[in-house]
Amino acid sequence: MTSVISAGNHALFAGSRLMYSLGVNGHAPKFFAKLNRNQVPWVAVLLTSSISGLCFGASYIGAGQLWTWLQNIVGVSNQLSWIAIGIASLRFRAGLKAQGLEHLLPFKNWTYPYGPIFSVVLNSVLVLVQGWSCFSPSFQAVDFVSFYIELPVMLVMFVAWKVVKKTKWVKLEEMDLVTDRYDAGMTLEEREEAMDKAKMGQWRAEEGWKGKMKCVGQWLFA
Repeated sequence: MTSVISAGNHALFAGSRLMYSLGVNGHAPKFFAKLNRNQVPWVAVLLTSSISGLCFGASYIGAGQLWTWLQNIVGVSNQLSWIAIGIASLRFRAGLKAQGLEHLLPFKNWTYPYGPIFSVVLNSVLVLVQGWSCFSPSFQAVDFVSFYIELPVMLVMFVAWKVVKKTKWVKLEEMDLVTDRYDAGMTLEEREEAMDKAKMGQWRAEEGWKGKMKCVGQWLFA
C-alpha cells in the first residue's frame, strides 16, 4: 500500500508539473499554467488527477484488457522518458563544453558521460525486448500493438511538431545557456566570486558532519 501511494504521489506531482511546464512554454493550452495563491498549478493537478481516476476505472473494462494496454503503454513511456533524459544530459554537457562554460558547474555528475550513455543504451534495449511475451509461444498481434504502438506515435508527434512549428535542431554553439540560469539571491560580487572559484576548481565542502554528509549526497546524486 505504501508503495502504491508513493508511486501515485510521484506520478501526480510529475504529471501536473509537466503539464504546467508545457503550458508555460506554449506546448499546451495556457490555462494549464494557472497557479493558485500557494503557487500550485491547480488546473494541471486536476487534469492529472482526473486521468488517474479514468485509468483506475479502465481496470474494470473488458476484463482488464484496457488496463493491460495502459500498463504496456506507460511502461514504454517511462523508457522513452529516460532515453530522452540521457540524450538531454549528453547534449547539455556537450553544449557547455562547446561554449567553454563547464567551469560554471559547481557540481558535476560523476557518472558522465558513461552514466547517460548507459541509460540510453539500456532503456533502448528494454523498449525493444519488453514485448517478448507477444512472440511466445505464438505471435499475438493485439499485444504486439499495445507494446510497440507508442514508438511510431512518438515519431509522428516529433516529426509533426518539427514540420508544423518549423523548429530546427539547435547546434551546441548556439544553445541558450544563459536565460533563466539560476543564481537568484546572489549579488554581483558573489556571482563573480563563485565563477572565479569554479574556474579555479576551489569549491570546498563545508566543515563538520553536515559538510561530510552533503559531500556524500552530492557524490551519489549530483
